[in-house]
Amino acid sequence: MALAASDDTTPRLLLSGSDAAEAEKEAKKEPEPPRITSVFGTQPLKEFKLPFEDQYPSGPFERLDKKLFLFISKCGDVFFVRQNESMELVKPGKALAKFIPGDETSSDESSSKQLVYCKELSGVKDSLLVGKTLYVAYTTWDEANNGVRLAVSEFAVDVENSEVSFDREIYISRPAIKEPILGHQVGGKLALGENERTLYLSLGDFSKPDRVQDKTTSLGKVVRIDLQRLNAEVYASGFRSPSGGLFYDRESNELWLTDHGPRGGDEINLIKRGKNYGWPSVSYGTIYERDGIGGYYGNKFNSHEGYEKPQMTFLPSIGIGPLVKYPSTGRNDFWDNDLFVAGMGNTTLYRIRKEGTSLVYAEPVLNGYRIRAIQIDQNGTFYLKTDHNQLLISEQE
Repeated sequence: MALAASDDTTPRLLLSGSDAAEAEKEAKKEPEPPRITSVFGTQPLKEFKLPFEDQYPSGPFERLDKKLFLFISKCGDVFFVRQNESMELVKPGKALAKFIPGDETSSDESSSKQLVYCKELSGVKDSLLVGKTLYVAYTTWDEANNGVRLAVSEFAVDVENSEVSFDREIYISRPAIKEPILGHQVGGKLALGENERTLYLSLGDFSKPDRVQDKTTSLGKVVRIDLQRLNAEVYASGFRSPSGGLFYDRESNELWLTDHGPRGGDEINLIKRGKNYGWPSVSYGTIYERDGIGGYYGNKFNSHEGYEKPQMTFLPSIGIGPLVKYPSTGRNDFWDNDLFVAGMGNTTLYRIRKEGTSLVYAEPVLNGYRIRAIQIDQNGTFYLKTDHNQLLISEQE
């Protein structure tokens, strides 16, 4: 290896034959596969490209069996996808729709109505599969009141024929909110509760913070829905944009929620019945210029005085996303019962050390992916869906 002068008198590095061959070999080397990397263990990931394109913010997914998945796009198109060497589309996507009675003889699209209001950042927010029943939370347009609502509907899943059919609407927010709204601040996360009859739903402020502490609205609330009686109660209040994650832990009977704060102040909250979490009166974050100043937080920056406090706050904000618990699998005792939460804004996955109800620290374990949805099965296998049409699946070592 030697240095030589170029025409501009800048020294250049000349490589010997063996060095040049080694450099060429390095350039051709396959990139290292992604890996969840913790101080207390690792899991390699296999990255799959999804066979359809979704928009931002992208929609949720469900696992129908080990190799079969159901994806719902932001605008409500349903795709059945099978995992082989690559992800393969079982059949073309079909929009979530509601059949309109009285048109039984009609064979055209006039006999059904598309359910999802998909404008800018509005659209499908979450799904939850319970047996062969699929619950979907989505924004919908109220024509009578000329505004946007958050709805939850129940669908039947026919795996054999790759079909999803509308059964009934089980919840709709109040009141209808007139545009303009920020569609990513409507909430819409779902969690099955203490039994198969109980569903929890998070609702955001629709970018109308002055309506959150109004008890006559659904805005900024967590509601508990009785799936048998189809009634709902406000379970907790005071949230800004709980559109990241909602998780009910049946082992500990704890309900966990992530909430996007303003500038700074992203939160992980342990949700307790009847408690008020303070938005917009208090926040550990500070204001965005677009929000204006006048009394917006009650002028209580960097404070949760008088309200229920989050279990963990991220400052600066990480663009907090989905949250799940790692089960007791016998594979990694160090991770058992810890939480995993995605930072969508900083494209980082964190392991949150949980001791009792305390969250002790956040360990970054994966970088470079904007993770929109997470599932972990009982064997400890991770399924991570990104906003860039990818599905990452962990492989056991």
